[in-house]
Amino acid sequence: MAGVSRPRVLILSRNYPSSVFPRLGLWVQWLARHLAKDCDVTVISPAPWWPPLPGPTDYARFRRIEESGRDGDVAVFHPRLLAGPGYTFHSTEAVSYYLGIRRLADRLRAERGFDVVHAQFGYPDGVVAVLLSRRWSVPAIVTEHAFQHPWLDDYPLVRRQTLWAQRRLKAHIAVSRPVREQIASFLGPAHEVRVIPVGVDPSAFPPREGPDTGPPTVLYVGYLTRAKGVDVLVEAAAKLALERSDVSFLFVGDDGYRDKRKQAERIRARARELGLSDRAAFAGGKPPEEVARLMRESSVLVLPSRRETFGAVLVEALASGTPVVATRCGGPEDIVTPETGVLVPPEDPDALARGIAGVLDNRARYEPAALARYAVERFSWSHVARETVKVYREALS
Repeated sequence: MAGVSRPRVLILSRNYPSSVFPRLGLWVQWLARHLAKDCDVTVISPAPWWPPLPGPTDYARFRRIEESGRDGDVAVFHPRLLAGPGYTFHSTEAVSYYLGIRRLADRLRAERGFDVVHAQFGYPDGVVAVLLSRRWSVPAIVTEHAFQHPWLDDYPLVRRQTLWAQRRLKAHIAVSRPVREQIASFLGPAHEVRVIPVGVDPSAFPPREGPDTGPPTVLYVGYLTRAKGVDVLVEAAAKLALERSDVSFLFVGDDGYRDKRKQAERIRARARELGLSDRAAFAGGKPPEEVARLMRESSVLVLPSRRETFGAVLVEALASGTPVVATRCGGPEDIVTPETGVLVPPEDPDALARGIAGVLDNRARYEPAALARYAVERFSWSHVARETVKVYREALS
């Protein structure tokens, strides 16, 4: 195995773009595409099964997801699995996942001879990766994107399955230092976890040309939810609007499922109550190329999350030459420096407003080329893929 010139990799991820959900799991898609330069990559991304009966649009649309396809050099498969809405059957999801993909995975293994199984998220994907690795006698690797507290505390059966799998991994990757620290809190400091961040493709997020001299625009990209702190940003926006007559706010992001849609409507209603109708626009979801353009054209990108394992939009904004404001909530602390933006406490509209104002008042000091250089040197997908391939080769040696 040590002499494998092009590792044959099976990636397991519930999150991967499809014709129905074109923006779901874009970070896994970028990783797979860049890994495919040095590896033979196959993706299994199961989708929930929904019977051919009338039902809620949120779930009936799963039937339209294609069974398989190609994403450049990456072969992608979307088998069906039994899964309830939300967390209804969360504790048994790994079993359903494994049973739903096992026959397909065995067939692909016979055809392609996988050397490594690489799961995105420790549960349920990581549990399934370990089951397949034991079935095939190949190493299993997990990249963890989620905090384990309080999630595993709330689901004891999920916790047992996840820890069982984590102790049997050949390699464990975390997307940030805070995620690594939480894994250590469960498994102990002797459990080695490597930090490899989420990346950015500089060709997809080219930097602006020249300084930002137009009317200031504050951009948010992501779900309109309380977890993302968008309610706090709306309160901060109202404070800034009273002080600055020229600043505008743009909120970009899908509403998602029913609960997220309810949160988004409450946030939009609060913006109206605060008199922001003429100053704040809610643009809905946008394709990646449109998001990249908006990042280049904005004065600052804000990520006001209450908790964040990484914060990919921060890296994308920096690659676009735009400074950032984020909260000290985990992942952003691995990204934001005094040279690239400002960190503020979470859940503090006053501090958030001051942080945004500080960046707007000092736009000239954030030179776009320097911001882009910082993002590309530390977070390019090429760098992330190289580090990931090193993990594969170590696991196979």
